[in-house]
Amino acid sequence: MDKLQKIILTVLIVAGLGVAGLIGYQRILVEHANSTVAVAVDYDDVLRVAALTGLTPGSILASLKQCGASHVAITEVSLGELVETGRLFNTTAGVVLPDVQMPRAARERIHKQLEAKLPRLRSSARQPQARLGTYDYYAHLLRVTPELRDIGVGYDEAVEIVQQAGLKIIARPRPQFTTGRDKITAAVRAARDIGAETVVFAGTQVIRDCAPALREANLNFGYIELAPQAGEQTLARDLDYQFIRTHSISAPEMARTRPCRAVSRFSLAVRERKVRLCYVHLFFTQSDPFQDNLDYVRQLAGRLRHDGFTIGSPQPFSSVEVPFWALPVVFAAIGAGLMWLVQSIFGLSRLWFWITTVAVVLIAAAAGLVGLELLPPLGALAAGLIFPTWAVLSVRLRERPARHPLPAGVVDFLRICVLTAGGGLLVAACLTSDAYLMKVAQFRGVKLAQLLPLLIIAAVFAGRSMRSYWEVKTELGETRGELPALAAGLREALGHVVRYWHVIAAVFGLGILAILMLRSGNEPAVGVSGLEMQLRALLDQVLLVRPRSKEIFFAHPIMIVALILIAAGLRRGMWVALAAGAIGQISILNTFCHLHTPLLVSLLRVGHGLWLGVLGGLVLWLVVYLVWIGRRDRSIFDPG
Repeated sequence: MDKLQKIILTVLIVAGLGVAGLIGYQRILVEHANSTVAVAVDYDDVLRVAALTGLTPGSILASLKQCGASHVAITEVSLGELVETGRLFNTTAGVVLPDVQMPRAARERIHKQLEAKLPRLRSSARQPQARLGTYDYYAHLLRVTPELRDIGVGYDEAVEIVQQAGLKIIARPRPQFTTGRDKITAAVRAARDIGAETVVFAGTQVIRDCAPALREANLNFGYIELAPQAGEQTLARDLDYQFIRTHSISAPEMARTRPCRAVSRFSLAVRERKVRLCYVHLFFTQSDPFQDNLDYVRQLAGRLRHDGFTIGSPQPFSSVEVPFWALPVVFAAIGAGLMWLVQSIFGLSRLWFWITTVAVVLIAAAAGLVGLELLPPLGALAAGLIFPTWAVLSVRLRERPARHPLPAGVVDFLRICVLTAGGGLLVAACLTSDAYLMKVAQFRGVKLAQLLPLLIIAAVFAGRSMRSYWEVKTELGETRGELPALAAGLREALGHVVRYWHVIAAVFGLGILAILMLRSGNEPAVGVSGLEMQLRALLDQVLLVRPRSKEIFFAHPIMIVALILIAAGLRRGMWVALAAGAIGQISILNTFCHLHTPLLVSLLRVGHGLWLGVLGGLVLWLVVYLVWIGRRDRSIFDPG
């Protein structure tokens, strides 16, 4: 590639990175501005603590408020609960009302919901035993239609108790049988009338088509992460992605979770996944369910404040405004990166290079203007495939050793990482939209962007390590590209006799790839060991943002040692080390693919991974160097 070609492609790439940086800066401002988090306890849990300790729910709530709780989640009473607990009775008018012990406001709320969700049906001659609108009627209705047991009928005296304690309310409507405009409106208004600011639907589904009613009532939707509810994504889209991400630990998980682990889990969700509502279930495995839970809530609120957040009423995140001209520039930069990679391998003639470059850049820029939903993830996938591959393949196996191999190897490593991180910023810029930032939509190309570059890198360096590659490369010179030399090198590599250690190495490498694929994502198929969990927790506490384990303990150190050895003039077997070290580059780019993670957190994670990776690489290099000294083989470290 001549100097002019490099200049033009560099200008396009730098322009794209500049625009991606501008988009990233706007995103950081939006993410930093939203720092209010709600700590909500479940009212049913409060009742359990009251039953175990003999304290009143009001006194427990007052103590929880002093410890940092801001909200209480109240689940809508079900018809089955009213009937089974005998809280319905008959009046002379045949109207069903709750127990007279209930406050008047609660009786009116439940009566209104009963009439809205279960309008009086005409009695049938086949059901003479059930007079319409009576306790007997509803009891008979539940016997013949048990599905109606979970239908919501309003909120009871818990509302008054929570309000007297000075806490705010999270309403939990029951979505079962809440269909039709009138019933949906009644359910949402019932949540509004008790003073709720946010609704978190009970059960495994949400009330469908309730977005207009939520907007009219000025209620926020609590979107529970890692616990899908049917219809939640549709509702999130209908609300234009203006909702509040919610994290909770289910009751079965609480039974095997320690308070310190639960606090760390909520803290991580708030810092790294835009969670702004901590739905807290209380512990019942401790010796003192009252005092221990007060300590638990106090620790959680203190941890959130220590992390820089405010306890209060959360609001949805604002949208990040992306100018219409931004994506064309970003797409053009991705096209320029593609052409740099293509030219370095294929060595196109000047005419064909310019024709191809103009075509690719114009098509890419036009794609950024079209506005189709499919194009941004395709652009992100292209950047995810091109930049880490280009970064690692830019390493050249030397014929002559460098004068100072160690600093040369470290500088090469940092250059590779910066190039990969630039590709990550382009990926993030392509996917900067509310759907991805709030994780309603997910980048589907992550697995492919992890696997394909590793296979390409391993194949290219396997070819470069062969003798025939260098013979053909010497004949062609630097201006013809390396495709013929790579083809010769790969033919030689494929023609080698397969030995037992080759098979073992292949199985080992495939195993690493499988683990890498299975452990990716927030809900990996392969779990994390207890020791690694403790190490992660330690890194979270010390560094605030934990780097990725595979970077600092495996990939980065191997890459640094490989680059130092290459700088010292060693070529044999380095393709294996470079392919293993490339996992770290894939991990860097993958960090930017987690769009729901604040961008500043992603940048800190990559930064921590770099300095810890360099430190680990230097330690590993010292071990390798001492091993070579012990073997009295220092020839490769002697420049010249």
